[in-house]
Amino acid sequence: MKLISSLHVSGKCRLGFHGTLLLLLLTAGYLMVSLLYPSTLRFAIVGAILGGILIVSNPRPAAWLPFMPLVFLLGGSTMPLGIFHPSLLTLAVFGFFGFYIVDKIVWNEPLPRISFPVKLAFLALILQMISITVSIHIHGQYFWNAIREGSSVFLFMPLIFMVPDLCRTEESLLRLARSLILTLLLAGIVGIVEYMSISGFSRVDMSIGYVYKGRISSFLGNPNVFAGYLELAVPFVIAIGLWEKILKWRVIALVAALLGILCVLFTFSRGGLFSVVVGVGVVLIYRFRKRLWIPALISILFIGFLVRNADVFERQMSFFMNPGELINQPTLLHRHVTYIGSWNQFLESPFTGVGWGAEEFFWGNTRIYSFWEIRHSVSTEPIKYFGGLNSLFLTHAVRGGLISICSLCLIILTVIFASLKAVRKAPFPWGIGLSAGLLGFGIHQIMDNFLCWTQASSFFWLYIGILVAAVSIFSIKGRRI
Repeated sequence: MKLISSLHVSGKCRLGFHGTLLLLLLTAGYLMVSLLYPSTLRFAIVGAILGGILIVSNPRPAAWLPFMPLVFLLGGSTMPLGIFHPSLLTLAVFGFFGFYIVDKIVWNEPLPRISFPVKLAFLALILQMISITVSIHIHGQYFWNAIREGSSVFLFMPLIFMVPDLCRTEESLLRLARSLILTLLLAGIVGIVEYMSISGFSRVDMSIGYVYKGRISSFLGNPNVFAGYLELAVPFVIAIGLWEKILKWRVIALVAALLGILCVLFTFSRGGLFSVVVGVGVVLIYRFRKRLWIPALISILFIGFLVRNADVFERQMSFFMNPGELINQPTLLHRHVTYIGSWNQFLESPFTGVGWGAEEFFWGNTRIYSFWEIRHSVSTEPIKYFGGLNSLFLTHAVRGGLISICSLCLIILTVIFASLKAVRKAPFPWGIGLSAGLLGFGIHQIMDNFLCWTQASSFFWLYIGILVAAVSIFSIKGRRI
């Protein structure tokens, strides 16, 4: 009895009347939201409240930038808001951008210096706005459809000037890089667990002779998009792991990169594997350029691993070992048909395209591969989701014509100029690690379109922003020296 009474005294509630009342009100509010709204909106409301509390506790955006990669990874779920269907990360980035602007106004800070790559990105945005205007006023596409689809590539463009302004020191840049390491580690662990939990075999490609358990997507919802994220993340994290001075972070980075490589294999994406190999190869050759036997040995071991497990990775191995049979695979045949159809549509209206927000339909109204030629008509009502996932370049050519192609070329120039400047002025791993990832990602866009997926697009613009930040930081450091 004495023990019970002593526990009762020591376990006295310290909330007090006001604390208990606040806890009850918060619980009642959450229950009310749970009853009246769907789970996605409920989580968004709770996240907004918690985010507001955290911002009040530390009201400077620079402190919260390292958490953004985790938001990009976990925020892929969409929610309906009228005619819009934004993802949670889109709302989070817009909120963070508003937070950034308010911070600038409150502290009376000047706007960040606009570097040449950022100017190119703004010029690309202007051309895309012209293409959207043409889509609405000349082609007659539904207003909000044209706005939503045409702006999808540029939703996260503010990161290109926010990141350099918020990362002004080498320490802040390192914190952001370590956040990217942990993000890849989490995505890789979930991807491997997902693959291990798959039972049975996928029937998607069994008709063409490929037998595998299934394709993983981790938090990104689509195997190819997950591969696109890994193309960006793995080369940079490997570069960080080879450079990192602290043993703990070196081990974490290399483990995360290894999991990322395994995950890209288990996505069974042929373009993803090729792009990751290119990005990692660039990093290893640059890092060990005086000891080329090291990347050569790593390449031999990797090829040996693939050959030893050729029965598991046959879908990808055929891309390298037996390219002649690819023409008979329906998974690539439909791309061939789609590309030809898209090119013919571009030639019909090469300057303005068919218009952003156009409604898609299959020629012949069938999903048989030989009839998989996508056509377009003028949209007259809201469209929930848009297509155009087969090629970034052909999507811009068909939708926006030469105007939109010029806009896309300016984005490519933005990446090229930022990468070249970073490789010249920023030491390893910043310039070469980020540039190698963007190179692999860009190669894959020839046959896919990941910039219309919010998670891949957000990481794309974030990596360009880190490139610009690295150039600014190490240029100033070099002048001081």
